[in-house]
Amino acid sequence: MKRALAPFFTTAALGAAALGATAPAHAQSNVTLYGIVDTTIRYTSNESAAGNGKVQMTDGVLTGSRWGMYGLEDLGRGYQALFVLESGFSPDAGQSLQGNRLFGRKAYVGLQGDFGTVTLGRQFTVIHEVIASYDAMALANLAIVGFQGGNYTGGVRQDNMIKYSGRFGGFSIAAQHAFGEVAGSFSNSSSTGASVSYASGPFMVGGGYQIMRDTAAYYGVAVPVSDQKVWTLGGTYKVGPATVYLGYTNSNVDNAGYKNQAGYLGLQYAFTNAWSVIALGTYDHLKHGDDSGNRFTGALMLDYAFSKRTDVYIEADYTNLTDAWRTLGGQSTFQTPFYGHGSRVGVMAGLRHKF
Repeated sequence: MKRALAPFFTTAALGAAALGATAPAHAQSNVTLYGIVDTTIRYTSNESAAGNGKVQMTDGVLTGSRWGMYGLEDLGRGYQALFVLESGFSPDAGQSLQGNRLFGRKAYVGLQGDFGTVTLGRQFTVIHEVIASYDAMALANLAIVGFQGGNYTGGVRQDNMIKYSGRFGGFSIAAQHAFGEVAGSFSNSSSTGASVSYASGPFMVGGGYQIMRDTAAYYGVAVPVSDQKVWTLGGTYKVGPATVYLGYTNSNVDNAGYKNQAGYLGLQYAFTNAWSVIALGTYDHLKHGDDSGNRFTGALMLDYAFSKRTDVYIEADYTNLTDAWRTLGGQSTFQTPFYGHGSRVGVMAGLRHKF
């Protein structure tokens, strides 16, 4: 349940008035506390060089656990000021995630109106958001399933970002620039991207492009400093209780020599208001120098909602790597290392509560 906190801006306005300052009579503000606690018990195979399996308590399949604050102030004339501060944490140990940051998921301030929304701070990249719109699991929090959401697209979120988003009829557009903050250079270590989508009736189509300059790692594996260029195209179609998802993503890490092409197909189906299922399959072809290889990841999830705030689910996934993909996944610093094995099976059960 969302809870309104004592509004800071209102308190500040009263203080200013006491000092003889004048505040607009129309100004209104509030702060909302929200969050998700999503915890699972998971078994995976081939979690060591010897091929041993592992049972662990971990974060959720679709959503990571987080708490946050959202603030909104009415400035009048159709304009509003806003902020979001959002902290990710691991529910099994209560530790902060995203490099132990206080607000590692989101930390930004902005203005919005008929023109759209402009925000400044740490935010999701536009390429991540547009791919998630036509991925059946919205680039799953479970890294082995939502692997495109990590280093494949230069990171889920970036620091020092200014972002614009707006809706005009059936069109949604977004653009961003994340400053590299390198003395003497505007472009070094920066990131620039844009996306556009169109929705009408049961259809939605979208796509985007982004360049991440001077990246030095790919899925956690150190690589020569490279520019990473990603473009994507996809869409959804809804018919009755079913939604079909289809997408394509192309990633090129130039100096490092990694080139990926991924196609993905998914389905969401609601049997009733409480029961639903999600199925997803992703096929990725990797080329690295003279080597190439394939990756297939498939996942199936069954969910039961007790209410709008609480649900339970079971999930199973399978991943297979060949040749160049197996070489990349076999490195110890890889995001989810495969320890030299070419496949992995995972099963899990989880409980999620939103407040």
